[in-house]
Amino acid sequence: MNGRFDQGIDVSHADLRGTGAGLVETGTTWLEAVGALRAHLEGEGDLWGEETGSMVKAGYLAVTRKALEVYEELGERQVTSGDDVHVMEADYRDTEQRNLEDAAWNKLAIERL
Repeated sequence: MNGRFDQGIDVSHADLRGTGAGLVETGTTWLEAVGALRAHLEGEGDLWGEETGSMVKAGYLAVTRKALEVYEELGERQVTSGDDVHVMEADYRDTEQRNLEDAAWNKLAIERL
């Protein structure tokens, strides 16, 4: 965005589209990586053994579970944010088109006076 607020805001539709696509792609890649990490960790099985391992296991599993939840939420929010930026771009485009149409109509109305 460029310009002063009293002169309006110059929005680059290409920048918004690129940002939206980048967020969706990054979030999707992140979610794939988290899925692979989850599968790897679940595939390891029970590594804890008996005495000492059983004391560590509960804490490790709780922290791992929470970390994976947070990582997934981050990826999902990136994808959602990218989708929201696409909606924003479409809204700006539609608003600009309506403003152009309104300006043309107003000009025609003034000329008829």
